[in-house]
Amino acid sequence: MKRTVSLIAAFAVILLQAGPSFAQKFEAVHAVHHKNAAQAEESLAKLMNSDAMKDARVTLYQQTFGEFASSHLVVEDFDNYKQYMATTGARLGSHAWSNYRLQTLDSEYRGSNMFSVVDDHGAPRHTAGYLAAYLIHTTDAATYRSAIAELNAATGNPGVLRLLAMRTGTRNFTHAVLIGGADFEAVNAFLDKLFASEAYADFVEKVGDTRKLVGVAMYHRVATWGN
Repeated sequence: MKRTVSLIAAFAVILLQAGPSFAQKFEAVHAVHHKNAAQAEESLAKLMNSDAMKDARVTLYQQTFGEFASSHLVVEDFDNYKQYMATTGARLGSHAWSNYRLQTLDSEYRGSNMFSVVDDHGAPRHTAGYLAAYLIHTTDAATYRSAIAELNAATGNPGVLRLLAMRTGTRNFTHAVLIGGADFEAVNAFLDKLFASEAYADFVEKVGDTRKLVGVAMYHRVATWGN
């Protein structure tokens, strides 16, 4: 009997951690370093306004604070794997993509990674004008997920609170927590209150040594294309 209960509990944890894989909702995050911020937006706008990208949703972010791996992030949203294949195939085979590459010859592509969307506790990420991204390494994904949900229930969010699980790349961090609001002031005023709250102290106690904060970066949303 005890073994049966243990197996059921273990299976429940697996389902909790694997939930995003079943939903197949994910982000493709591309890091690009641009010398000219205006050109970064203009060249991407031309690509996104082409027929090849008519069904895609893409957001361009410019980094404002944190360790700078690149000046910009280009983030694509996907509801399923088939959508990724169709959108990527259309882009790579288009003249608009060739033109985009020509227009950004002085930029530096610094890699791409895939993140599964675990939970959205607020509005979709692309609706926020400003984002704080917390990179986390956790050895107990289920506990961390429930602790974030409890923290949100106690404190709310400035508009966006998204938990992502890293699917590719370095294992220096396993998850990202995105906290977003209308602008720089809205996000940072919320963070001031959050870190001073009893709810955050309870959160820190619950996750304990299973969580390590690896890095923090902040981003301004330049533009979003697509619904």
